[in-house]
Amino acid sequence: MNRTRIIAGIALGLVITVGAQAEEKKIKQSNLPAAVQKTAGENSTGATVTGYTSDKVDGALVYQMTLVADGRARGIVMDADGTVVSVEQEVAWAELPETVQKDFTGVQGKGKFGAVSTISKDGKIVAYEGILIKNGERNTVRVKPNAAAVEAIPAPAGAK
Repeated sequence: MNRTRIIAGIALGLVITVGAQAEEKKIKQSNLPAAVQKTAGENSTGATVTGYTSDKVDGALVYQMTLVADGRARGIVMDADGTVVSVEQEVAWAELPETVQKDFTGVQGKGKFGAVSTISKDGKIVAYEGILIKNGERNTVRVKPNAAAVEAIPAPAGAK
């Protein structure tokens, strides 16, 4: 009986996870609202845009533009009015503050870090995020600036 409940709980969790991931949709630039197209154009000068998605976050529709600039990945999230909500920018390990490197290393164990990024809101870094590959699994590790708080969450499917 207990085993059946555990299996049912795991199955329900998988269904909820798949449903949450299914909301993000790839879209064409031509299907973006005019204000989002304008902001996307202003923020992609000199870069190669690799795609656009739409998603619901806290009930609000947001748009993400992914691009490569100067050989580094960048993701820009905009609201429907074209306002930039957040920017995720890939950075080199050596560019991370020493305290952030120590925080990441503290959770590394026998794993290896892949891409590491800054996450900015209103032009200020609010978090650092890295993909930790450990025992063949990919997890996202988030470190907050000036804090030893580290959060590990499963990485989305296909994360680098």
